[in-house]
Amino acid sequence: MADYDSRNFWTSSTTEKNGDKQNAIAISIDDRAATRQAIIKALARKGYRLIERSAWHAKPPRGVMRESHWDYQDIVMHHAGRSYSCGAPSIEEMQRVQAEDMGRSPPFDDAGYHYAVSCQGEIYEARDIRFVGEHVAGSNSGKIGIVFLSDFVEAGEAYEQEYSSLSIFDKLKNIRGILTDRTISGHDKPTPTQIQAATALCGVLKYFFNISRLGGHREYQRLATNTGRACPGNLGMDVVKLLRSRLSLSAPGK
Repeated sequence: MADYDSRNFWTSSTTEKNGDKQNAIAISIDDRAATRQAIIKALARKGYRLIERSAWHAKPPRGVMRESHWDYQDIVMHHAGRSYSCGAPSIEEMQRVQAEDMGRSPPFDDAGYHYAVSCQGEIYEARDIRFVGEHVAGSNSGKIGIVFLSDFVEAGEAYEQEYSSLSIFDKLKNIRGILTDRTISGHDKPTPTQIQAATALCGVLKYFFNISRLGGHREYQRLATNTGRACPGNLGMDVVKLLRSRLSLSAPGK
């Protein structure tokens, strides 16, 4: 693993042989491209190959992306939603995440999340970590977005989290969504390999950034706009609480 020293440099444990001489590779934390590569190598040491954007044939971003201030302090966990399934090929689900995000109105510049974790425990690079994400409405600075390529919501959750406080008029406007939410019958359960991969990913990100908080999308959205979200579902929130405990991280707002 990388070692952090008082000069604000990440010093990689990877060495280059030059005859009998071995030279440590120092990576400045200001070199964002090098840090991205160091994250990939750290995951590989934990047994996970990051599936980079080129490997899943990501479309190029739209326009000029907004660079992150590199001040990540929060990890926000999402689930892809009720139209996603563990039974579908994960690479196609990853492509669908990007297509849906870039097809929104107004459209996102790219996939909104930075990383995705499949049911099989694969870790995907979504939006390049060097750019600010689009995954918490009105509050994306300093937040790394991770999405499970799964449906972790249970029947009735969306109504409870998003619709119950609406006026009668607004409920009528959202009647299709309310009826769908009340009648959905299936959802995914987080798999052990998925939880292990998420733990490894969040642990690496905590190592490279000053991460102090981890929460579900619903927690951050309530803080940002005082609006309800079902995401990442009750089952996803169980994983959120487990990750907070394993990684000694606080809930948002603390």
